[in-house]
Amino acid sequence: MGRVSTSEAVVLKTYDIGDSDRYCIFLTPLYGRINVCAKGVRKTTSKMGSSLQTFQYLNVDLAEHSSGFYLRSAKCLESFENIRKDISKFQSASRGCELIFRLIHESEPSENIFAILKAYLSICNESENEKLFPTLQMMLFRELGLLPSFREDESMSDSLKSYLSFVGSFEQSIENQISDSDLVKLSMVCNEILKDELNYPLKSESVSC
Repeated sequence: MGRVSTSEAVVLKTYDIGDSDRYCIFLTPLYGRINVCAKGVRKTTSKMGSSLQTFQYLNVDLAEHSSGFYLRSAKCLESFENIRKDISKFQSASRGCELIFRLIHESEPSENIFAILKAYLSICNESENEKLFPTLQMMLFRELGLLPSFREDESMSDSLKSYLSFVGSFEQSIENQISDSDLVKLSMVCNEILKDELNYPLKSESVSC
């Protein structure tokens, strides 16, 4: 039997395999992005099936074998149910999870990135905010060392430079004020960085629930 550990997790993506299994991609603070096989969870007798949906925040027991991680148990701590009821929220959550999935390498622990994504989904679940996705991009790029310094950029306002350089939680960053013109500039800057890092655009740009 493999080593068993307990961790928080956010479900980034799932695939159904065979007649009763589900293949899950989790983001965890302990292991980073990991692939997990959930055996038999699609059976009607399984208590875990409803806890393995995209966006859900879980507490999981994982068994680590030479062939990878296997799910022993899962408890849903937050389902973020409102996201599934609103197309705009669903799209924002999908973009955020795909961004993490595409940029984070497997098995690279990051408590900060996990906390950022959990806060992003929590705010997305409760309200709509045009700053959400650009701020997620900005903070993720900073964590990954992809965000350049803009101190000498004369095309950028001092208020936007301040927003870009602010160091705090995701919730605190969202509370900071930013003008409409600065938000447009922030989105442009983040999208240019993203284009340099990805081979193809985010698929969730056109997702529907």
